[in-house]
Amino acid sequence: MAHRVKLVNSSLTLRLAGLNILTVLPVKKTPLYKCRDTAAAKPQSTLATEVPLPAGVAGVAFREASIIRIFRAWARTTSLLVLAPRGAVNMVWNNNITGGQNPAFSQEIPSRLRDNLIETFIQNRDKCCFDLHVGRFIASLARPPTDPRAPHPALVQSILLMGCYFSRSPALADYEVRFLAQSRQELSVSLAAADKLHDYVRASNLVAFFYFSKGMYAEAYQQINHSATMVVSCRLHQIASSVWRPASHPEDPEQFLLHPVDNVDLGERIHTFWQTVTLDKVIAMVVGHPSHLPNGPHVDPAYLIKTPWPRLIQEYESGNVSDTENNSVSHLFDTRLARFIRPETLCGLRTQGLCIAHFAFHLSHTSAMPQDATLLDNAICTFINILPGLRNGGESGEIAPTPGLSPVNHNLVLIRTLPYLAHLILFQHGADPIARQRVGVATQGIVATISELSDGDYAELFLGLGVSVLFDRFMEEAPDKDLQHLWFIACEILTNIFHHSNGPVRDQIHRDLNTVLRALRKLSLVYPLLGFQVQELEQKLAAGPQA
Repeated sequence: MAHRVKLVNSSLTLRLAGLNILTVLPVKKTPLYKCRDTAAAKPQSTLATEVPLPAGVAGVAFREASIIRIFRAWARTTSLLVLAPRGAVNMVWNNNITGGQNPAFSQEIPSRLRDNLIETFIQNRDKCCFDLHVGRFIASLARPPTDPRAPHPALVQSILLMGCYFSRSPALADYEVRFLAQSRQELSVSLAAADKLHDYVRASNLVAFFYFSKGMYAEAYQQINHSATMVVSCRLHQIASSVWRPASHPEDPEQFLLHPVDNVDLGERIHTFWQTVTLDKVIAMVVGHPSHLPNGPHVDPAYLIKTPWPRLIQEYESGNVSDTENNSVSHLFDTRLARFIRPETLCGLRTQGLCIAHFAFHLSHTSAMPQDATLLDNAICTFINILPGLRNGGESGEIAPTPGLSPVNHNLVLIRTLPYLAHLILFQHGADPIARQRVGVATQGIVATISELSDGDYAELFLGLGVSVLFDRFMEEAPDKDLQHLWFIACEILTNIFHHSNGPVRDQIHRDLNTVLRALRKLSLVYPLLGFQVQELEQKLAAGPQA
């Protein structure tokens, strides 16, 4: 019996060659989910269906969200899911995915294009918090698929997907759709066979980042959940040391992930785990839902993060790592345990800042105990004191700036924003002198960071401040109020404080607000959708506390 999907508000369907399956490709140009209302999402198109998938669903009309859930559940058992990104614009489907006139759907892609996309991704990998041993990865691409050192196709396809994304070329839009579909299919294959699960996590993270960058927050949140579940299952969250040692006992062939083969493999796993944490924290704060990898002083021991902060891949390769610096999340909140042998890498500082900011976010949404707030306050103050200057260079910010010559280190813009944002979140409702002092210092810290930026710096802050925006070619999308930016969150908090202040304090907050708003306006020239948020915030500022 043919599997059919009848579309009410869209006429686009895609038939998989050789299979009687139709996958739905919605073409509405407005986001189908509001990220803070994921559980009760209200899609903007309705589908009637005759899809005989799970028992009991044939002949029943479903909302689009129900259809998608059915397809996803079905894909987990069949590995046949193909879903195009709903946020994409100008995607025209006239051919089967495996052939037709569209070159993006041919069996093979040109080798030159493939190489260029991989090179583009490698050059931009830090923008999605990803790292690996480049030489080893390039060499592995030439290995036959049966070689255990060959990358899983899911990782290769997701890297090609991100290569398209970072290229920002409209000519690659069709390839982007193809690589997303194939990434998802290969992820299902990897999961079903429990094959190369480290590559599975890395590929899943890249797909989550892709969704997040396109404003598809429901999909990003769900995808990073898959990654987080797997890193816990593989115990990547409890790697004991940065130093590789041979397995101390025979390995169980049934375990999810075998012992790392060498120090580079171990280092890559540590980076993969912290990439998962980074994306999980950012997506959770944007969506307004709980983190899949909770951190803090009261975490269940089974989920307690013990993996050391990441070092540089070349440090793992050279053996320049030590058991004496296995600091992790617990050291953020109990500084008596921390041992700072040398400066943390910028990647390590970014993950620490996000853990601190997310814990503040968590406390602001729960009935926090006073001792937790005190613990976090101490952690924030300690973290601020170890941060390098905004113009410091080097992989750890260890190179002091040359006066008048050193540019802003764009990675440090995010890192230096995070602890100040955490203080704003933590003390925004406080009325005691300590709370007011913390808010004042945090505001000045953010303003000082912004004041260092030139107009040319804003183009380099690509997702660097937790902003999930759409590029210019997606401007036909309606603005989503839930596009969040760390500076924007700070502005919202300061606006509320402004409306409940008076005298010189009110005047100072007003000046600081204007500084941050000017920065957001400049950033909106790079990411135009931010302009809608700025206008909304300006209206709220002018309207008063009841707005």
